[in-house]
Amino acid sequence: MSFGTLPNALVMIAIVVAVLVRRLSWSELKNSDADAWRGPLIMCGVGVYQLYGNHQYGVIDVTLLVIGAVVALVAGYASGMVAQVERRAGKVFYRLGLPGLGIMVAYLVIRLGLAGVGHLLGAASTIGGGALILSLGANLLTQSLVIQGKAHREAEEYSVR
Repeated sequence: MSFGTLPNALVMIAIVVAVLVRRLSWSELKNSDADAWRGPLIMCGVGVYQLYGNHQYGVIDVTLLVIGAVVALVAGYASGMVAQVERRAGKVFYRLGLPGLGIMVAYLVIRLGLAGVGHLLGAASTIGGGALILSLGANLLTQSLVIQGKAHREAEEYSVR
């Protein structure tokens, strides 16, 4: 590990820990739809920026990036679907719960495994942290949008009652 990748690794660990702690406890879902996608979209942008211009990407790089994206989207959708959404005093709250935690941990293990395979195969996309940040951003974006959709449905059901 070079000196340049150590800060990226520490940032990734801090982001993952902060997101997991926040999403495992009950959190209020703000009324703005932008709150659901703003942070994850910024992460995707940072990941793309770090990937852009890094190297010329070959077939292995593109294949690993596509597999990572598919894994991120599937895991984000699945963890969003198992998330718990409740209405309390007119406000919507959510959390992932244990099933969501299990999906997130499995996703992270698979994603880190892909990074390891890429490193062993000499894929340039694994250098730095752009692919991991992009993948995590896509995962959280998908998860957030699914939870936001559930919250909207919960609000509609509540207003009908």
